[in-house]
Amino acid sequence: MKICSSRFAKSGSSMLFALLLAASLAGCALARPGAQPAAPVYAVDAPAHVSAPAPFPTPASISQVPAGFYRVNPGDTQIGVSKAFGREASALAQWNRLSPADGLRVGQVLRVAPPLGAGASPAASAPSNSLAQARALFADSPSEAASTKARLAWPVSGAVTAPFVSGKTKGIVLGGRVGEPVRAASGGRVVYAGGRIAAYGKLIIIKHDAHVLTAYGNNRALLVKEGTDVKAGEAIAEMGADDKGQASLRFEVRSDGKPVDPLKYLPKRQ
Repeated sequence: MKICSSRFAKSGSSMLFALLLAASLAGCALARPGAQPAAPVYAVDAPAHVSAPAPFPTPASISQVPAGFYRVNPGDTQIGVSKAFGREASALAQWNRLSPADGLRVGQVLRVAPPLGAGASPAASAPSNSLAQARALFADSPSEAASTKARLAWPVSGAVTAPFVSGKTKGIVLGGRVGEPVRAASGGRVVYAGGRIAAYGKLIIIKHDAHVLTAYGNNRALLVKEGTDVKAGEAIAEMGADDKGQASLRFEVRSDGKPVDPLKYLPKRQ
């Protein structure tokens, strides 16, 4: 540094000397053995905002179809789905508010089990849907023999005046006295109470569990309302009369939506 600056010692201008000295010092630094030139620094304007790239959308999880329902696949028809689940096409159409000529859409979810016999929660048995549910319950469907032991009580004390015939009838007819109490065969919830199904007159339907329902038709008066929880033996209606004026109660038992012989669920009388 001393050698490089000596030639400027006698300069008459201090200002010029300072400038030249600075340049000379820079030259000496570059000439120093082993010195590495400084890397150039460039000022780059940073972007105002850099957002992270959005992740790829995750496909929505496909919810499983609940029991009693079916998701339509390509090529499915109402008749084909009905046969696959052992149902009548008319019942399937009614449960899903379809006309027989309606086609099916791929991905469409269909009900393939009776609304009242497939384990629906009580909240699903709202009065607004009770008529449709009752009609679906009494839609034609193959009957099957009951395999359970007696678990119901007789709703009235009268004798059986019309037996159950598999494939022809859906229940039994019991005699008695017009106006006598009709009692719940077991505890459960009233899911239908009304007179809008002509063949049954004033009708009560009780859901006992996820599989078994009982129906009490041809009553003179109804004593309970839809949504009411009843106990076994509780009076739910008054017995009515048939078209001949004879006291009668139409009593039916459904297991998973299929009509079964009520006598297999009732205790034998002495």
